[in-house]
Amino acid sequence: MIFFFYGEDSFRAKNKIDAIKDKFQTTVDQAGHNIESLDGDNMVIDDFFKAVTATGFLASKKLIVIKNIFDNKKLSSLQDELIKYLDKQKDTPDENYLIFWQTSKPDLRTKLYKALKKFKYVEEFNKLSPDKLNTWIDKKCQAQNKKIQAAARQLLLAFVGNNLWQLNQEINKLSHFSQSTEIILQDVKDIVQAKADDNIFNLVDALGKKDKARALQLLEDQMNSGVSGLYILTMITSQFRNLIKVKILSKKINNSFAIAQTLKMHNFVASKSLAMSRLYSLDELKNIHQALLSMDAKFKTGQGKEKILFTQMIENLQ
Repeated sequence: MIFFFYGEDSFRAKNKIDAIKDKFQTTVDQAGHNIESLDGDNMVIDDFFKAVTATGFLASKKLIVIKNIFDNKKLSSLQDELIKYLDKQKDTPDENYLIFWQTSKPDLRTKLYKALKKFKYVEEFNKLSPDKLNTWIDKKCQAQNKKIQAAARQLLLAFVGNNLWQLNQEINKLSHFSQSTEIILQDVKDIVQAKADDNIFNLVDALGKKDKARALQLLEDQMNSGVSGLYILTMITSQFRNLIKVKILSKKINNSFAIAQTLKMHNFVASKSLAMSRLYSLDELKNIHQALLSMDAKFKTGQGKEKILFTQMIENLQ
């Protein structure tokens, strides 16, 4: 029996695979000895045939997950043998369960993709649209016997983006934290924002120290985790605005506690901001802030890809 799942939404694909595994274990392999995973990105053909030809242990068949075979650099030399094997399969529950799982969109031109697409159980997992994402969050909260305010949901998405792995984790935390049956805006600010702000602060810290390599890596991490590019830009802009305020005030008050009181900041944030502001002249801070405002305009009018604009800004640091 052949399954082919692919697409950027690896969370929903993984849930589907887990459901198949659970059913297989319930009906075929209670002990779970005949479930195997292969790293397709570095698999050789002998690994595949060893897995599919080995006799099941106290079971008539096996379940084998082959993950990211399309990332294998030797796919062109592997796929003919794989296709020959697949062509001989009857695609019935009496055979081994083979799950080909690609956590991205495969090359549609490959022979293996065309061969797998012919099977009955094929599904592409694209990222959810905004409406479907809202529904997904509501259902996740309902599963925890919670509701979520529309404003709280909107802020959660601003902090996390459409990364279902992280959204699921944050919803679990919020459900345990909230004392009522409804997750409200303040819950998201208290639980989710602290982590988001810390990540942004690390990015701004790298920018302040002119550590371009670290800044680029932190930016990559943020965007890969699904955080909205506009949210990242908004937080960076806000931080540099604070640095300008601290820089100006530090000419009169060179004490982080007093600065915290004056600007109504947490003392820890004021202390870090004061130290960071010393890495720049006031003119440099104003120039960066202006560049960030220009980026914001480009983001909102679609003038250039977000990642490219961020990279250009980081590379232009003097």
